[in-house]
Amino acid sequence: MAGPAGFRRNIGLFMAVMIGIGAMMGPGIFALPSVVAGAIGPLGILAYLAMGVLTLFTALNYSELGAAIPVAGGGYSFVSRTLPRPVAFLAGWFFWIGNTLACALYVVIFALTIQHYFWPSGSVFFIALVTTAFFTVTNLRGQVEALRVITAMNLVELAVLVGVGLLGAAHVEPANLTPFAPMGLGPLIPTMGLIYISYVGFDLITVAAEEIIDPARNIPRAILITLGVGVAIYVLVLWVMMGVVNHAELAETSTPFIYVSEYLFGGWGRWAGIVATVMASLSAFSVTLGASSRVLFALGRDGHFPASFSRLHPTYNTPHIALFICAGLVVVLSGLGVVRFLASVSSFGYLIAIGIVNYAVIAMHRRMPNLRRPFKVILFPLMPILGVVSCWFFIPTLEPRSLLLGAGMTAVGIVVYLFQPANRDELRGLPAVLRRLRVRIQAYWRPHMRVLIIGGGSEGSNIADRLLKQDEFRMVFRSSEYQLTFIEEDEARSEALGRRFNVPVFHGDGTKPEVLEQAEPKNLDVAIAATHNDERNTIIALQAKRLGIPRVIAIARDPAHVSLLEQSGVVCISAPHATAVMVENHLDRPGVAELIQIEGGVANLVDVSVPERGTVVGLRIQDIEIPDECVVAAVIREGQFVVPRGRTEIRGGDHVVFVGPPSAVKQAHAVFAAASQSV
Repeated sequence: MAGPAGFRRNIGLFMAVMIGIGAMMGPGIFALPSVVAGAIGPLGILAYLAMGVLTLFTALNYSELGAAIPVAGGGYSFVSRTLPRPVAFLAGWFFWIGNTLACALYVVIFALTIQHYFWPSGSVFFIALVTTAFFTVTNLRGQVEALRVITAMNLVELAVLVGVGLLGAAHVEPANLTPFAPMGLGPLIPTMGLIYISYVGFDLITVAAEEIIDPARNIPRAILITLGVGVAIYVLVLWVMMGVVNHAELAETSTPFIYVSEYLFGGWGRWAGIVATVMASLSAFSVTLGASSRVLFALGRDGHFPASFSRLHPTYNTPHIALFICAGLVVVLSGLGVVRFLASVSSFGYLIAIGIVNYAVIAMHRRMPNLRRPFKVILFPLMPILGVVSCWFFIPTLEPRSLLLGAGMTAVGIVVYLFQPANRDELRGLPAVLRRLRVRIQAYWRPHMRVLIIGGGSEGSNIADRLLKQDEFRMVFRSSEYQLTFIEEDEARSEALGRRFNVPVFHGDGTKPEVLEQAEPKNLDVAIAATHNDERNTIIALQAKRLGIPRVIAIARDPAHVSLLEQSGVVCISAPHATAVMVENHLDRPGVAELIQIEGGVANLVDVSVPERGTVVGLRIQDIEIPDECVVAAVIREGQFVVPRGRTEIRGGDHVVFVGPPSAVKQAHAVFAAASQSV
């Protein structure tokens, strides 16, 4: 089956749950109960339970969004598809900052634990540096690689938590739970706001949406399983901790779980608590590091940050540049020694951003009523409204420094947003040399092209298969990575397209402007009218042009329709036996696409840049071993066209254009792209 170009879909339901568990069962359950005990006493048990119920609203909203829009970036990507661009950026900004700061906090907690219990003379910065390097490598190799380590840590951590919870239940003293609310009900709401962030680990499941198998089914299941397991463990463990020792005694320790484990089971309980704390810190760190890099990847892909941030590693298909940037920031923050203070802004950012995501469900229903939604929230629009309220209601309860830092980070985000070329008119006047440099960089990094295919029949499906194909040949020569969206009138076919390609699918009549507008024409690069009817394709193409989509391609065989469309600036493709190949060529190489229609598209036309120290530099074309089936069609030298002759000498920096069968072109490319080994 085809999958979106770029990420590999290799995360099943179990691994998706491990992402959520790794984020949710972080240091909060091991350190936060002492703060809760001091602020509210045994009533904290009710606070955890009530917060879990309120978080269910957000979990259901995330489930609908994740199933309908299964793209990398999680909450940010949902907002970017449904709400104005500035709002989307701020949501992504807060998600990225929150994840990065939380990641730094986790690694410092781990380093301090190691220093305190295992290596008293060790440097916290050095431990944080080594830990960050290790988990950067595991995340670089892919989510599955990182999740193998995370899963092992999660299982150890869960075993200790459940074991202490179940075995400790027999030691609960009712007297320790009386009075149940020693400080009254006043601190209940602020305490719930304090622990809110402990519950939203399921957000990180949707961040990896493009790597999850069958996201329409597995994302909602993973979210709800994660939340259910988290609530059950939180309430059980907190009940045991509050019931085993008095809340005032629990509030005096900074490591409440280790303290209670040692109180219950002696030395081995103490070490079990230490191991679980270490596993929780590392698991949360690894998951959050991967999520942070994917949010930064999505921000780069949408033009808010340099396009290089959205580059994927050629071997592992992971956002390695974004990952290295996030890892570097984590190391810097951990070395500054102010991570704990800066991390307080993450609560503000998460509450703002997740509230926006909840509202995105309402925006999606209004702007995209025909979008296929495999999972639907109940009681719409009440459920999204409750999700928004359950987030923003707690913002005023945060401590003043969190609000001040949050306001400061909002201001920084606005400055960053206005600094981007796409968001500032002033940057249009950059010198020509910088513009040329940007074009070259964008070409090298393969920008993402958003493609709308109207018609999901055999032709539309074949085009999608061709654009999403990831064999070695296309990874070498392709100029863009494609993000696809479908519009299909037949309901059964819409469902089949969603299951097959795991991309957004709108169920509706593509000839109607109101349906096309739901696909957000202003954010599209290409529209392809690929139904089996020339009249419908003509209407669709003209509507797409009217809506301002930059490039429109239509499949049409009737000369009358072809003439009308070409006069309107629409690219027409009329060879049914080579439709998919020709569409691909028009997208990848629009300037030479017509040359590739020879013999029904069985030939490919590509170019290669000759290295300055290439093995063919200084040689004449007739002296270079080129496959017989392959022809040198042109040489582009310093922006000038050179007619290739047998005696034409190849120079470093030349762009040589080949035409021929794929296998022959690939061999010729290897010859001309080879660099000399001599110094």
